[in-house]
Amino acid sequence: MSSSCPPSPSPALAADMPAGLPGWAVAALIAAVAGIGTEAFAVAPLLIDIARDFDMAATDAAFAISAYGLAVAVSAPLFGLFAGHLPRRRLIAAGMVIATIAGIVAATAQSFGMLLAARMLSGLACGAVLPTIYAYVGDMVPFAARGRVMGRVMFGWAITMVTGVPLAGIAAEHLGWRGTLTAAALIILVLAVAVLRLPQPPARDAAGPAAGSGHDAASFLARLRHAVTRPGVAALLATNLANMVSFYGIYAYIGTALRNLEGSGAAAAGAIVLWYGVGLAGSTLNARLVDRVGKDRALTVALAFLAVDMVAMSQSLGRPVAFEATLILWGLAQGTVVTALNTLATERAGTARGLVMALMSAVTYLGISTGTAVLGLVMAAHGFVAVGLTAATISLAGVAAARISARRGRIGG
Repeated sequence: MSSSCPPSPSPALAADMPAGLPGWAVAALIAAVAGIGTEAFAVAPLLIDIARDFDMAATDAAFAISAYGLAVAVSAPLFGLFAGHLPRRRLIAAGMVIATIAGIVAATAQSFGMLLAARMLSGLACGAVLPTIYAYVGDMVPFAARGRVMGRVMFGWAITMVTGVPLAGIAAEHLGWRGTLTAAALIILVLAVAVLRLPQPPARDAAGPAAGSGHDAASFLARLRHAVTRPGVAALLATNLANMVSFYGIYAYIGTALRNLEGSGAAAAGAIVLWYGVGLAGSTLNARLVDRVGKDRALTVALAFLAVDMVAMSQSLGRPVAFEATLILWGLAQGTVVTALNTLATERAGTARGLVMALMSAVTYLGISTGTAVLGLVMAAHGFVAVGLTAATISLAGVAAARISARRGRIGG
């Protein structure tokens, strides 16, 4: 294939794309999300192997997940504030290169402290990559069609779950967790090259306090205040926090619960996520329904459904057919939530789009860290059934926040 031509998109990805974002560019963004997502999520099914290597409990090894999440939570808003003027394509690619370096350092870590430091560096890189990808979609695609395109980009997370995480589990059986993290890091480096060839987005509006160029404390606070006080944005951030605490509280320990129940290896723990990915793929590839039903309504209904499904999931562990069905439904609902959340955020952000998407990613990984830590205590004390009940309660809090965001967004709009 000639190096001067972008890769040809598959018909499923290229169909019905707005002129501002060609199918091959959507495919590149999907691949970038999948690469970063795999590097982030592959650690969960490897926790027991990592813990064994460093002679600790799996719940203690889960701090490798928390460290990653906290780093994103800190770095994403800082990138949004101080790097928002940089070309989005270059910022995405630079973050992916740093993630590659961090992944290799993690794979060669000789102490758990070094592993934590490497995971934090990887989290810093993710804080630049993911919110910038979502903001880039907001720059390129009109709001009326944005749910469909955002859903396609979110398909990268489905690839993570259907192929990335299960393959990581299988790879760990043969390469060990170190070889698995090395492979994931090198894949990200290859994908960074494709990102540099994305179309140039239109010039951004430099007006308003959110676009100020000052780096002093007053300018920092003014831009942050402008972003958070946009109509419906604060409640949308709260919705995102509730969703990610509940989601990752389940995800981080579902593999451990299964391995403890069945005495299986990392491959089996990674494979269960495949069923979640099947549901997620179905949701993201049909994301035009979010545009048709209404983004606020889709978000509220999906969050409520998640609460019911999480309880059913925790109760059905050990009954394969029922358990796998709840995983598929989990993916369907979660895919709807993340598509609607990010689409709404790109619109309600207005001129503060880059910063609001950075805050969304910060809150996402704050939720991941909180969910892993808090529900880890629940898991250790009361088991996986209690984790499911707690996560469901938190998801219902997200429903309330989503309704507030919808109401304030309409008033502000």
